[in-house]
Amino acid sequence: MTARPMLPIPARRVPAHRARGSVLMISLMILIVLTLLVLAAMRGSTLMERLVGNSRQLDQAFQTTEAALRHGEGLVDGTLPNVLTANGWYHYAAKPAPDFSTPTAWDAGGNGKISYSIDGANAQIAIEELPPVPDPGGGLNPTEQPQETTVYRISARGYGQRGDTFVILQTTYRR
Repeated sequence: MTARPMLPIPARRVPAHRARGSVLMISLMILIVLTLLVLAAMRGSTLMERLVGNSRQLDQAFQTTEAALRHGEGLVDGTLPNVLTANGWYHYAAKPAPDFSTPTAWDAGGNGKISYSIDGANAQIAIEELPPVPDPGGGLNPTEQPQETTVYRISARGYGQRGDTFVILQTTYRR
């Protein structure tokens, strides 16, 4: 028996009329997928940009409010006005202050506030004299009458530069 040489098996070819346009269809599908990926990436980056902008506004409002509190402390350290006639000054008995820890008290008409502005951002300040309290620096001798000290509650509401973001802070300050 003699071995016959092996002949290659011919490849099966797709007729030319059926292969036309398949490259075009595949490239169109790839373009559609790439377009959807780009649109999703753009939407995500736009969202992140808005989040960063809002965070910046909140940070600026906080810094403005903090500066307004320091300004209010400086006002308390200075010459005190007549609380009955001064705008933004309150007294626990003679002219009680509204609850400035809520936004509605700041928005209500008739509640006087001290205006403050820094670097284009605005703030409002309200200062309330609280009832006298025993001086924490006083002695511990039970026979001595404890000294009283005056404490002020300073409230401030500051805005970011756009004006749609605000922060309310309060502090107590002993004079």
